[in-house]
Amino acid sequence: MRMLLRLLLGLVVLTYPFLVYFGLLHFDLFLVALAVMAIGLVRFLVFTQVKGKILNMGLLGSSLLLVFAGLALILEQSVWLKVYPVAFSLMLLYVFGISLWTDKSMIQRFAELREKDITPHKQHYMRQLTVVWCGFFIFNALVSTYTLLWTSDKVWMLYNGLISYLLLGALVVTELLFRYTVVLKRKT
Repeated sequence: MRMLLRLLLGLVVLTYPFLVYFGLLHFDLFLVALAVMAIGLVRFLVFTQVKGKILNMGLLGSSLLLVFAGLALILEQSVWLKVYPVAFSLMLLYVFGISLWTDKSMIQRFAELREKDITPHKQHYMRQLTVVWCGFFIFNALVSTYTLLWTSDKVWMLYNGLISYLLLGALVVTELLFRYTVVLKRKT
C-alpha cells in the first residue's frame, strides 16, 4: 500500500506544473495552496516511513512544497507555487554536484546498484557524466526561473511540465547511445 501511495505521490509531483496551472485557472489561490500543502504533508509523512537515502530527498522535496505553499498562502501570491521546479532542479544540482567532491560520483552510486566491479575507466566516465547532469540541472533551473519570472503561466506549465521532461529524456537517450556505441566498445 505504501509503495502505491509513493508512486501516486511521485506522479503528482511529476504533473505538479499541470496541477498548479489548471488549479489556478479553476480555483482560488487559497484552495490550490491548501491542496499543495496537503500533498506536501502526505509526502512528508510517507517519507518519514522510508528507510535509506531516498528519505532525505523525499523529505526535502516535501518540505519545499510545504514552504512554498505556505508562502503562497501568507503572501497571497501564486508565484510561490511555481518556484518548486526551480528549487527541485537546484536540489538535484546540489546532490549531484556535492558527489563530485567525494570518492564516488552520483552516477557511480547509481551504477553500483547494478554492478559491483567498476573499473577506473568507468569511474572516470561516470564522473564526467555527473558533470553533464550538473550542467543540465543548471540549465533547467535557469530556464525554469525565466519561465517563472518573464513568461505566461501557460509557458511556465509547458516548459516545467513537458519540455523539461523531454529534454531530460533526450539527455538519457543520448547518453545511452553514446555509452553503447563509444564507451563500451573501448577496453574496460
